[in-house]
Amino acid sequence: MRARALLLLCSIPLSAGAQSLWRLDSLAATWPVRAALEASHRQSAPGVVRAMDTRDLLPRLRAASPELPVFADTLVARYVDLLGEPRRDELRAALGLCEEYAPLIEGELVRHGLPRQLRYLPLGLSAMNTLAESPEGGAGLWMLTYPVALRYGLRVTADIDERRDPRLSTAAAARHLKDLHARYGDWGMAIMAFACGPANITRAQGRSTGSTAMEALYPHFTAGCRDALPLWMAFTYLAEHAGKLGIAPIHAVPFEPADTIRAATELRISTVSAILQLPKERLQALNSTLCNDRVPAFHALLLPKGEGARFTALGDSVRRAQEALNEAVRKASEPGEDLVARAPDGREAIYYRVRSGDYLGRIAQRFGVKVSQLRTWNRLRGDHIDVGEDLVIYVTPAQRARYERQQEQPVADDPPAEPRPAPPAGVAPAQGFTWYTVKRGDSLYGIAKRYPGVDADSLMRINGIGADIRPGQRLKVPLKP
Repeated sequence: MRARALLLLCSIPLSAGAQSLWRLDSLAATWPVRAALEASHRQSAPGVVRAMDTRDLLPRLRAASPELPVFADTLVARYVDLLGEPRRDELRAALGLCEEYAPLIEGELVRHGLPRQLRYLPLGLSAMNTLAESPEGGAGLWMLTYPVALRYGLRVTADIDERRDPRLSTAAAARHLKDLHARYGDWGMAIMAFACGPANITRAQGRSTGSTAMEALYPHFTAGCRDALPLWMAFTYLAEHAGKLGIAPIHAVPFEPADTIRAATELRISTVSAILQLPKERLQALNSTLCNDRVPAFHALLLPKGEGARFTALGDSVRRAQEALNEAVRKASEPGEDLVARAPDGREAIYYRVRSGDYLGRIAQRFGVKVSQLRTWNRLRGDHIDVGEDLVIYVTPAQRARYERQQEQPVADDPPAEPRPAPPAGVAPAQGFTWYTVKRGDSLYGIAKRYPGVDADSLMRINGIGADIRPGQRLKVPLKP
């Protein structure tokens, strides 16, 4: 029986198992888990790792989650082996964090009348890492997407991401799960919609004769979402049977005692780290909702307990270092002249984002310019433009002022785009792009955060640039299909 199970596991492509490992890699890189793993290695000698028992997976999962649909295929069995043997340390850390967050998560689930077994869902989505980010744009313990976060009142900006706050994100996740269950009337469909999005369900049902079973639908999900449900099953089994399998959780400390400070001016985590001689990763773990190095003025900054007094005592040093850094950033970002680009005849540049129904003739008529000028200014070879693309247009100063005032007014959302036909079998879908105009204070990391599946490295590679960008610069941004 064991040999047959191993034969089935070996028939799965290696890439299928590797897709999920980014969650564990991301978890192991965080400050609390890294410290806990190092302490565990110092305190215990190497021993024999017991092989995972993958027999009777399905009945054991059913016993562990009687209120929820479960499945156990060869990929679930492979993940049990991967997590339980070669990645056991990271598994133990994830299980330890699961126990730490259990009172918070279970309390919220019970408050909304949801099954307690859903407490294991964040294991499959993020490996219990509050700093986790998926290629599809999800973030935090529950991998909430940007639209879902906004719908449930979470703040997501270039500097602050409340999806990384375990308390706020868990409250939003519970409400979202409850709403999805009311919509679908079925826990399997609700969980799939939560973890992978309703669009994945619709597409998968079209390829599986309308099935509603998780095991039938998840193989048809997009690559970035395909492993979430099998991982959830594997984590559920391992968490419920950890004692019998000889897996002892490693307890990292996600909530380090801290002092809170608020500065009247903007700070940088790297500056505070250097002055107080604290690891930057430790400060980032304490301030998980901060998306980058910047701490906005008057925003709470958490420091390890007792370091608040040192920060106050060294306030002058922090201020001088921050002022020097701000001056360096200002000089690097200033183009040396007015940020508004001007044509020889005195016209000034604006950046117009193409909307549904636009074409060059219509845009030229609106701004009183020629189609040939639009082509020249934007290096267009023909008349084709894409929705979402930014076009540079030179207009009179009065037109520019009027246009910028109009841009400050709320506008109705664009009508939904027509669905694109599916590509022929075996042909990869085309990847489009849009243009983004760099504004003062932007960073490549902050720009990439606005577009799901895009990172700073890909922006540098596609645009042939380094990490330094300047206001007014136009960047080509890929749009994931």
